[in-house]
Amino acid sequence: MKKNISLTFALFSSLLVSACVTVPLDPQVNKNQLAISSVRDIPISYSAGSQFSLAPKYVEETSLKAEQTQAVYKLYADAIIANLTSHGFKNTIDSTNSAFHVGFGVALASDLSDQTINDKFGITPGLPGNDDLKKGSFLIYIEDARTGKKVWRGAVQGFAHEDANEAERKHRTAAIVSRVMKQFYATN
Repeated sequence: MKKNISLTFALFSSLLVSACVTVPLDPQVNKNQLAISSVRDIPISYSAGSQFSLAPKYVEETSLKAEQTQAVYKLYADAIIANLTSHGFKNTIDSTNSAFHVGFGVALASDLSDQTINDKFGITPGLPGNDDLKKGSFLIYIEDARTGKKVWRGAVQGFAHEDANEAERKHRTAAIVSRVMKQFYATN
């Protein structure tokens, strides 16, 4: 009887162990997935009320039409201004009165590779690509107006939501800007 129980237990244990074997699957890609990284270059801080100006940077050659590029840049410019304003900074068109400049750029991976971002910008979040989705990058930096040196750099990578309506795009853009700028405010 004891032998039967031991044999049954051994058989059950071996079945249980073999059932626990896992096979690694390809990582699941979430369309809403974001990868964010940032770096503080120099320890300059700006107080509330400091003025800033925008300095958009464009990729030389893009797969988007000019009006599409302008629409995307306007979404990001509006989100950056709203975000910085909500944290007490003031936007100015006159860059000579700025305490800092906010440079930014937006590009699809087909127009700006991770390697180029890393070589020219110095940081890459490293979101893996997906053949079914268009990966894009949002790069932003704070440059001190007095010294001309970069104070902080941030980079976000995600997947384009081509089927989103205007309200959804505006909301997503604001969320992306907010998430990366949180890292700036944490060190300002």
